Amino acid sequence: MKRRTVIAGASAAALALAGRPAGAQTSSLAALISAAKAEGGVIIDGPPNADARQGLISGFQRAYGIPVSYVDSGSSSSSARIRAERTSGKYLLDVFLSGADAACLTFLPSGWLDRIEPILVAPDVLDKRKWKDGHLWYEDDAHTILRVFNTVAPGLAVNTKLVSRGEVTTWKSLLDAKWQGKIIAKDPLTYGAGSQINSYFYVTFGPDYVKKLYLEQKPVLSRNARQSMQWLAEGRYPILLGPDTAEMITFKKLGYQVEAVLPADGPSMLTGGWGLVCLMNKAPHPNAAQLFVNWFAGHDGQETFANATQSVSLRTDVKYDGLPDFLFPQRGIKYIDTSDWVFVTQTHQATLDKVQALLGN
Repeated sequence: MKRRTVIAGASAAALALAGRPAGAQTSSLAALISAAKAEGGVIIDGPPNADARQGLISGFQRAYGIPVSYVDSGSSSSSARIRAERTSGKYLLDVFLSGADAACLTFLPSGWLDRIEPILVAPDVLDKRKWKDGHLWYEDDAHTILRVFNTVAPGLAVNTKLVSRGEVTTWKSLLDAKWQGKIIAKDPLTYGAGSQINSYFYVTFGPDYVKKLYLEQKPVLSRNARQSMQWLAEGRYPILLGPDTAEMITFKKLGYQVEAVLPADGPSMLTGGWGLVCLMNKAPHPNAAQLFVNWFAGHDGQETFANATQSVSLRTDVKYDGLPDFLFPQRGIKYIDTSDWVFVTQTHQATLDKVQALLGN
């Protein structure tokens, strides 16, 4: 389920760093800061989230005085853009903050990334006591991609003005004829963010369930997370599959009657969200990129980004500003980790092809 790859071959120097104060600087970090400042900037591609954008820009600049250029194009469009740029010999991006699909299925196999493990030098990051289960979390065996989030993904959201309490508590209850044409879902024939739920359905309930849900129930399809949540909040439709957590919380804070549902007839889902950290090779600002990754994986960067994206950090020292309890993984609960390397590169890929073949006609 969870991928818990322990840092292999930790050096004595790294172990010594673990006992130092979080704010302490090593000679390696001091040298990196100096080199990064000489480059004069860093270019980040991250989620289309205004709070995340502003928080990362202001936080990193406040820490080191280095300007951040932030591209918020989203994972799928970023993949196409970077491929076009690199094909024409342009290397314009330093750090990519991504969902698992783009990082594992495009950026890594395309050969666009440098390994992150060797460039982590900040004592605050190397201190294993600051990480869940006592280690940094890497997505792949080569420790190229760092994972910093592990959040429970609500499978459903409902408008409580239209759905009574206890009326939709299981996945199979969605097959009731009264919900036909009243469910919002991501297009099952597209890849990218949010498509993991389709693989989850296939693995958990089989092809018959997928056919009934997407063909017989005739859901309304949308590729825009904010639009989907707005439709739910405004009462155009009563049920939303795979809601974007940050959007749901935003609308709830605005007073809309939307609630998350964790269906009882299947394991809950875990996600790395936008918390997959990729260090681009041939980067225009290589030292600033490395410094940004060290800052981002530290306490200040994680607290900023986790709260902005409504996600649960794998760091143990992050404080949250009103994050709902249901987003935090609990011991003793069965989960499917939809951002796990094996799920993304094997299970998800294979089952999504089957889903598309099942529904494509």
